[in-house]
Order: sequence, then C-alpha cells, then structure tokens
Amino acid sequence: MFRSVCIAFALIGLTVAGAAAQPHVFWYNDPVGPDETVIVTGSRLDAVRAISISRVPGGASGQAAGPRSVELIQQDAQSVKFVVPKEFAPGIYRFTLAYPEGEVSLRLNRPAVYWVQASLGDTVSSGGTVRVFGRNIVRQPERAKLVLLPEGAGQPVTLTAAAGSLWHGGFRLPDTVAPGGYRLRLSNGDGDEDDFVDAGRIHVVAAAAERRSIFNVREYGAFGDGIINASRAVKAAISAAQQSGGGIVYLPRGRYLMTGPLLIPSNVTLRGERTDLVNLVWQDVEDPPEALIAGTSHFAIEDLTIYASRHGHVVVGGFLNGVPIPSASDIAVRRVRIRASAFRGHMSPEQTFQRMLKIDRQYGQSLDTIRLTGDKLTVTDCDVVGSGRSLYLFKPSNTVISGNVLNNGRFGWYSFTGANRIIFENNTVTAADLQGTGGSINTLSPDVTGSENVFFANNVFKALYGWDREAVSSDGGGGFYFGPASSVAPDRLSLPGPANERVIATTWVGAVVMVADGRGAGQFARVAAFDPAGNDRPMSVALDRKLAVELDASSVVTVVQMHQNYLIVDNTFEDVGVAAQFYGTGLNHVLAGNVATRTGGFFDRALIYHHFQPSWQVQILNNRITEGNAYQAGPDRTIASGEALIAVQAVRPPGMLKQPPLVRAVIVRGNHMDNDAHIEVTGVTPVFPGVRDVVVEDNVIGSSRVGLVIDRGVLLATERRNTVNVIER
Repeated sequence: MFRSVCIAFALIGLTVAGAAAQPHVFWYNDPVGPDETVIVTGSRLDAVRAISISRVPGGASGQAAGPRSVELIQQDAQSVKFVVPKEFAPGIYRFTLAYPEGEVSLRLNRPAVYWVQASLGDTVSSGGTVRVFGRNIVRQPERAKLVLLPEGAGQPVTLTAAAGSLWHGGFRLPDTVAPGGYRLRLSNGDGDEDDFVDAGRIHVVAAAAERRSIFNVREYGAFGDGIINASRAVKAAISAAQQSGGGIVYLPRGRYLMTGPLLIPSNVTLRGERTDLVNLVWQDVEDPPEALIAGTSHFAIEDLTIYASRHGHVVVGGFLNGVPIPSASDIAVRRVRIRASAFRGHMSPEQTFQRMLKIDRQYGQSLDTIRLTGDKLTVTDCDVVGSGRSLYLFKPSNTVISGNVLNNGRFGWYSFTGANRIIFENNTVTAADLQGTGGSINTLSPDVTGSENVFFANNVFKALYGWDREAVSSDGGGGFYFGPASSVAPDRLSLPGPANERVIATTWVGAVVMVADGRGAGQFARVAAFDPAGNDRPMSVALDRKLAVELDASSVVTVVQMHQNYLIVDNTFEDVGVAAQFYGTGLNHVLAGNVATRTGGFFDRALIYHHFQPSWQVQILNNRITEGNAYQAGPDRTIASGEALIAVQAVRPPGMLKQPPLVRAVIVRGNHMDNDAHIEVTGVTPVFPGVRDVVVEDNVIGSSRVGLVIDRGVLLATERRNTVNVIER
C-alpha cells in the first residue's frame, strides 16, 4: 500500500464557501493529554478569534466534557497554540476554531494511520496478523478494534488488538475469514463511533498448506563430515529441486565443506536440521566468490550456520550481476548464524592491511553479510558476524527484520536505502570490530527519491565506537530545487529558478515539495511528474494532490528526497555516539520512549546538507537519558567531552542565514534526563530564525551544567512546566 494515509491527512483543507479570510489547517500534534500544548499549523490562522475544546464521550472514563474556551497562544498567520484543560480526562478531544465567517472542528487523539502492513505485505492469510502503524493507534487495548468491511458480499469482521501501543497495533485474523478484499476501519478504543478512521485496505487469501518435495543432500552424495567436499552434492540437490518446480533442500546434522557459490533458484528453500547442528563451511581461498549464497526471488535460507574466512557478500537476494531486480520478492533468511571474518588467524599488520586494501578495492565500504532488495523481505532470529556491513537493504518494502543479533565488522554499518514499510524490532545491533559503527535509514542512491514508513522498536544498540557512531540516523544529502514557486493549477507548480547543482537522483518523481516560506508555507506534496521545460519556459512539477492553499510570487519551496513517518520507539542505546537522530529532511517523525546511556543523545537536526533540508512536525516524547556524560559523541562527533542532550537544531553556514526556518512544529515533551544532560533548541539568529513553533514542556533535567537553552533564533517557542536543576560549572 504505497499511499500513506498520513500524507493525505497532513493537507486537511478547511473550507467555507465565500470566506475571504478562510483559515486552513495543515497539521496539529497528538497524542496530547490534559494540560498539554497543541500546535496548529496552517494558513490565515490569524483570522481565528476563539478556540474551544471538549472531550468526546467514551474511552476509559466514558465521560464527556462540555466545550471550554481556551487561550490562543502565540498566534500568527501560520500557527496558533492552545493548552488542553487540565480538568479533562484523557481521551479524544474536539476543538473548534472560530473566525468571523464561520468555524471548523477537528479532533485530537484519533488514529493517524501512517501505513498498514500484513503478514504477506499487502495481503494476509486467514489466521495471519494485520499491523497498523502511526499515532494514537491503540489507546485503550481492551476497546481498540479493527473492522474489516468486505468489498463484496459478506459480513464485517471485527478484530480486537492482540498487541499495541500509541504507535502500532497488531490484529489477528480468525481462521474463518473469507478470502477477498476488505476495507479497514480503526478505533483506538477512545471516543465514539465517529472516531473510527479509514486505515486503507487489505486482501485476504486462503492459508497455503506446505506440500513441498524434500531433497535430502545425503541422497545426492553429501557426507557432512567436514572432510569431503560437499559442494557438488548440495548443488545437485538444489538442481533437482529446481527441475521439480521447487522444494526444500534439506541438510541433516553435519559439517558440509563448501567451495564456490551456491545459487538458490526460485521456490527453493535451503533448510538445515537446526541452526546449531548444521554447518556450511567455506574453505579459505585467495579470491572468494562475489557471494557465498545467492538467489534472485522467492527463496529462503533457514536453520543453519555459515562459516567463512576471506569472503565476498555472504547472503545476497534480489540482485542479478549486482543490479537490483525490480520484481524481486519473497526472500527470507530465518534462524541463520553467520561467522564470516576475513581477518582470522595470526596476521601481521601488513597482511591485515593488504587484506583490507583488497576488500576496499573490490567493495569499498559495501561488503555485506546480508544484502537484499525487493518486496516482502524477512530476516528473523539470525546471529550475524561479518567483515563489513551486517545488513544492507535496497528499496525494501513490506519487510520484517526481527529478533536478530547484527554485528557490524570493520567500517561496517547497517543501511536501509529507499525503504517503505519496514518493521525493525527486537534486534541487537553492535560491532564486532572497534571500527564498526551503527547505521541509517537513507536515500543514498541515485535510484531513490524517498524513504518512509519505518518502525524501529524494542531494539538494543550498544558498543559502537567507529566512524560517526550513529546508532540510528536518517541521511541523504542533496536535493532538486530551492527557490520561488507559484501555482499554475492546484496540483501543478512553476519553478522559475535553476535546479540544484547537486541533483543526485535520476528522477524527481516521488520527491517531496515542501513550501518553506510565503503563501502556503507549511504544506507539502509529492512530485508526480517533472517537466524540465526549456526554450524560455520554466521548469514545473505536477503534484500527487491539490494544495489546499495555492502559491504565489511570495512562496518559496524546496524539492528534496522524502523522509517521512519514522517511528523510533522504546529502544535502548548504550555506548554509542548519537543514540537517534533525524538528520536533514524529515516529516512526521516520532522519537519516543527510548533510553540512552553514555551517548550524545537525541537530535532533530535540519540543515543545509548540499541543499535546503527542513524538518517538520517531529515529536520527541518521554525519552530518558540515564548517564549523560559523553565522549566523542553527537553529530559528527562534535562532543569531545561533555553532556548529552536532546537537541532541536537548524544548522546553517554563516553565509546562508538569510533563509526561511528549517525547523517547523516540534514537540519536546515528557523527557527525563537523570544527570549530565540538557535540552537545546537553536535557530541561531533572531533576524532570520531557523526554528519556529516549538513546545518544550513537562521535561525533567537533572543535575546539569547547562539546563535548558532556547536561543534567540527560535520564533514562537512555548516553554512550560519543565524541572531544571542547573549546577555550578
């Protein structure tokens, strides 16, 4: 389901016919509770004369609360703030903006669905699970419901939440659900019947019984004694499975000596008896194959251990001669242990250097232990050690990475490039080499114009000492265009300025257009088509939707690779540089419930990164920093020795300050810093503020030499109810 429901929600148009000063709302933050601040962003919000709020009946208390007028805070044309009355119970709130020509009502704490991901991607079998991601997904677990409305004949099916939180919910289908297409409606357990929201659609298929032929490698001559080479026998079993249209190539308990690559055909599973009982052992050779085990699509590797010394990539899926296969899908690596080190044994410094040099010449920094691309990728319950990157995913979609131990090797990191709908949970990420580092969700490819819909939860990141030491980061320098724009139609913009000199992608389609200044500031849309024009005609882009407010000569836009809908929640970070950061372009990200020890902290960092890269609508909630002392940490290792921090930053070179705000609409709430950590919001200059509309509230800052810093380059900051303990330097 490529469409993101959240993007459509972000451009809510609030219309009243004939209203000359009609406000439009683009976004407002939630989840939000009693006595907490709401930012509303939009256009012509200075026309709003009053705001009232009420609690919708339902939820835990079931009690409604009548409309209450609230104070308008820091109001201008692009934003207004207000505080939920502290007397209200938690739940769903209706707020109303009144202006001279009319009023409009919206609801807080309803589900904001980012994406839906099922057991089989866009499809699910009877008895499978549908997972929903976003904000306010499950507020009352015992009351939350996902209703499947059949697109044909049949009765609705109501599912209760098997698991969930504010950020996700899991709903298991009974075995009796009929195959077919279903529309999804979600209630998070609060509110009334009007608070069900559309959550996309799903297709249910009948559960497939596994009736596959088994090809035992022993029957093809493999001894499994670790002495006699088993390569020919294993390949013969694989060939037999291929000729039969697929099947399971089964390796009983044993040690299988291998040379050369194994190529796994479509519809073939390479399966050992058990991970600890089956070893595939590659002999050390001067020139190892490009990949030890490779396949193109629809294959799996399960329940075995791989040993190797000098090696290329270990497991590769979805590539052909190094080129991604667009149709690749259904690739799984389950319960596989990998122990691959090019540096085994007694090696002199010169031998080590020569081996590193050879790897660098052949692979650069891209020697991968597991290297996959395609749709419906699965890596679960694996334990991985390799000489470079532990895991590289290129354009992965509908992907689950769960329960793994990922050890990065020398100069190694993990990389998710051009991701869409990724679940990364219950993993441990560390380094098997002191020069290993963490990784990123990125757009570092000319074939990528965006990365979105990523769920990082309940992972452990620890002991990362090499490179920038970033445990979790977004990344992707460059962009397409920054300059004036005007609407030639509600869904088409003229771009009179020149394109960026550093356009790193081969297409503009899928990039995001963000209105950074002037009329319509705060809106965004995706590029549906690009016209380079010429012959004295300006460039133009067609958008994937109509803008609520059309642009004029005052409008300034940036066109850049999209990063949106990253949910980084409930992770643990220890002895890393940056725990988690949004670096450059970002939209609708959440950083919540994470714990950091001996790290640089948590960052929302918009910057000029070979292009104007804003960060909007980010929420940093309920994180904890336990031991804040940091050493060579922070972005670019800028903290030689100092305090960790939660930072919201607009980073601009001195000669590029005369630009619109890079950061817009950020919430920093409920974070707890035990010792030696602080909060910092920096926009640099009051003449050209780099940050606008930030709420910093209900945070606890323990013993700190800095405390809470909001500099003069921040426009419209709200700071309330923070506990700060500043100690002497």
